[in-house]
This record gives sequence, structure tokens and C-alpha cells, in this order.
Amino acid sequence: MITSLRSPQIGRVRELLETHSPKRREELGEYIIEGHRAVETALASGENAVLEIFTTSDLNERYKDRDATLVSDEVMKKMSGTVSPQGVLAVMALAKRKPADLSDKKRIIFLNAINDPGNLGTIIRNAHAFGFDAVVLSQGSVDPYSGKVARSSVGSIIAPAIFNGLAFQQVFDQVRDSHQVFALDMSGEKMGSFTHIDKELLILGSEAHGLPEEISSHPEVKKMAIEMPGGAESLNVATAAAIAMYEISRS
Repeated sequence: MITSLRSPQIGRVRELLETHSPKRREELGEYIIEGHRAVETALASGENAVLEIFTTSDLNERYKDRDATLVSDEVMKKMSGTVSPQGVLAVMALAKRKPADLSDKKRIIFLNAINDPGNLGTIIRNAHAFGFDAVVLSQGSVDPYSGKVARSSVGSIIAPAIFNGLAFQQVFDQVRDSHQVFALDMSGEKMGSFTHIDKELLILGSEAHGLPEEISSHPEVKKMAIEMPGGAESLNVATAAAIAMYEISRS
């Protein structure tokens, strides 16, 4: 059992939780998931590599077949990024994905310059719920594997394939012959006026800056708008993403 609050394992876990730089994340090659749902989802997944599990004494029996490392409650509190840790966290290997890996994904959401970790975690969770199998982030987006994003996803960080730091053209080149491409834009046609197919790429811009010109003026990107009869000027990006993904998932 690890009982020392000076254990190097604490520093390792804390750095993985607190790193916000995608470049540093790539150098580390690891990230942290916390809680039963996330860890059990990871263990059941063939794609994600669980490198190490840390548990407190009351949960160690549950993960004994996985060679879990037992830690004291005090050490778990020091390791965890939450005020009330659930008593289990895991170190995960970062998957290395290339743009070409998008070619076999049916429904993809591309997020341009999303900077809020809570919003991103919620979008990842919604993508999982509505059957999107890839979440792609542009350069300049928040680190999708930071502790806050992982927690906000409530375990769904494991489910959709995450591609980080790709340009729109890199994504478009992989799907242009197979997918319909939509972007949420207030100037677009009403969302309900489109017919959706199995393979689609959905694009959202940041709340602050919207879509860049290369996307908003692209001739093969169909712009669609969410009707808001209540008169609000705009929606939170995570809310808008959820509505759009739900609409697409109904087809």
C-alpha cells in the first residue's frame, strides 16, 4: 500500500491531471480517468490501454484481478482531481491516431477552437450518447485529456475516438467522398429541412469566434441553424452540439 504523501506516484498522477498543453500531453503519452464508470468502461474496451489502477482499501478487492495498486484514503485525495474521490482512478495510454483513421468513422463531430474544458467534456458525453464515433479537435483547442474534460465527460472520454490538433482540410479530405458535411451557423437553413444519412461530419465553431471563413464559405459544407423561438441570441456550444447530434441521430 502507498501511504506516503511524498510518493512519486502522486506527482505523476497530478501532472497528468493538471496538464493542459496538448504538446505536453503527447510527450507524456498518458492521461487519467477517475470513478467506477470510467474505469470499468476502459477495462471493457479493447481499444484503450489501462496502464495502472489505483484504489483505496474498500475497492481493492473489486480490482484485484487487474493488479490494482492499493493506496491510503489520504493518498487518493492527494492524487484525485475531485473534492470527493470515488476511490479508484486509472492511468491510460494515449491512443495515437492519424487523419486516415477517420475514414472508417460514420458520424464525426469537428470542433473548431473549443477552449472550455467543461463544454468539451459535455460534448464528448453527448457524442457517446447520440452514436457519434469520433470527436475531432482543431489546433488551439483545449487538451481533451485534461482532468476537467475527462470528469465532465462522466466516463465517455473512453468511448468516441478522439483526434486532436487536426485542421479542417485534413478532416475534409478523409470524408469528402463518403460523408455529408454540415456546419452549425445562424445564417443556415432550418435544421429540420435536411435529410440525414449514416455518414456525416458535423462542424461547430467556438462561442467566441464562430466558424472560420474556410469553413463557413466552403461550397461543400451545408450550413444549418437551430430555431430558437424564445428569442435568445445564441446557445452554449455544448447545448447546440447536443441538439444537432440528436437531430442527426434520429435518421
